[in-house]
Amino acid sequence: MEKSKMELIKEFIETCPLLKNGKVNVDYIKDKPQSYSIDETPVNPVLQNYADGGRQIQIQFDFSVQANFSVLENIKNSKFCDDFTNWIYEQDKIGNLPKIEGINWIKCTGRGTILQTTETTAIYVIPMQVVYDEDF
Repeated sequence: MEKSKMELIKEFIETCPLLKNGKVNVDYIKDKPQSYSIDETPVNPVLQNYADGGRQIQIQFDFSVQANFSVLENIKNSKFCDDFTNWIYEQDKIGNLPKIEGINWIKCTGRGTILQTTETTAIYVIPMQVVYDEDF
């Protein structure tokens, strides 16, 4: 059976050496630090229609990280978000991309921001985009 695009993106992100346990969930974040998830955001998928009937498609999603929350941890978390963003940029630059047919790029479209906090944890979210060409 063919894998979904989100599954291929998940497998790609799991290769990131910055991830503590290397496991990424889809549309679900565990309630413990160093949990990761990718969650698709609703968006018009078609960026461009080509004359030959093909299309340029986008997948927008958030990479979420459940992290410890304290003054010291926040500095680490912010650095993790920056390092992850840089890692994605570097992979895109060298052409190491998710195994999606016709893929053009993967990128972070924003910095890591705090989505929600409890007394001890925070969920950081990095908005991302994958764009690929789909043949007619």
